Amino acid sequence: MAAVRLSDVAQDAGVSLATASRVLNGSARVPGKAVAERVEASAAKLGYVPNAQAQALARSRSGLIGLVVHDIADPYFATIAREIQQQVFASQSQVLLTQTDREIDTEVRALRSLIAQQVDALVLVGSHRYGNDSDAAISTLLEGFARHGGKVVGMGQSVGVGRTIVPDNAAAAHELATALIVEGHRRFTVVQGISGIPSAADRTGGFIAALTEAGIEPELNVEAGLTRDGGYELAEAIEAHLATVPSTDDAPLCVFAPADVMALGALGELRRRGIDVPGQVSVAGFGGVPDGEDSNPALTTIALPLHDMARQAVQWVLGTPPAEAETATTAADAPEEPLEMHVRGDVLLRESTALTART
Repeated sequence: MAAVRLSDVAQDAGVSLATASRVLNGSARVPGKAVAERVEASAAKLGYVPNAQAQALARSRSGLIGLVVHDIADPYFATIAREIQQQVFASQSQVLLTQTDREIDTEVRALRSLIAQQVDALVLVGSHRYGNDSDAAISTLLEGFARHGGKVVGMGQSVGVGRTIVPDNAAAAHELATALIVEGHRRFTVVQGISGIPSAADRTGGFIAALTEAGIEPELNVEAGLTRDGGYELAEAIEAHLATVPSTDDAPLCVFAPADVMALGALGELRRRGIDVPGQVSVAGFGGVPDGEDSNPALTTIALPLHDMARQAVQWVLGTPPAEAETATTAADAPEEPLEMHVRGDVLLRESTALTART
């Protein structure tokens, strides 16, 4: 069956093709209300779907937002992507989602493809550093996009263009380590050597700084990927360490993974290997993904305001003011929004690091 054409709608509504186009493609030049309602009724009756390219020409915008994440299977990125999609859809726009797996070639191809689709804005979620030449290639693409009216928002680190939402990773990790020390933890494992991911390095650095201030050195340093599989590797390294360096006072070893997805992977693998959590090994993560609250035991973490971060990104790319900013202030008097917005997370001490659960 052939698709319903705009000319079919125009004929059914008894209007010209140009009039039907202005009504259904979002042109600023619209006919009277009665005519518009008649055209819309005919379109609904016939099952007509407007042409996206025609709408983009009529509105001088595509209504498309490009969203680039590292790994959609990671609940951190999935939570942000879902909130952005919901917010964008409510504004009558759509999200084009792509993931990069932290590969420079994949990210460049993704950005080129999204720009070719004439997206109105790009949101890049997650921090990375590929190297000078690679970063320059991405910056060149984004700068050209912005020069032609596109909006750019980075979440995690500045991409050198547009606006950025930056979690205060080091300070939050420092606060988490301090809270664990206050709770009574003295044995720690940290994850290091995650190259190309500044946020992970900042989180580990902040955590170790708090340990140093308390006169504590990490008992074990592990290199593993910032993924669920990396969490499995972390658990394997911890098991081997416990077999060779048993505790003399039955105190648990507390492991800090700089991402919840990694912490959850480690927690599950430790339990599969017969290691009691939190009795033998305590586990803490970073991010505040919903899965952490549902894990067994529930995951101690830094809970970032993921939903608020996503909503702020959408407000920036769509140009909509925050709901709480509804005041009588005129646009001329309103302060210009900053290029960077820093966010802090909350320390959530849960069962995965509870010393009272030790047997």
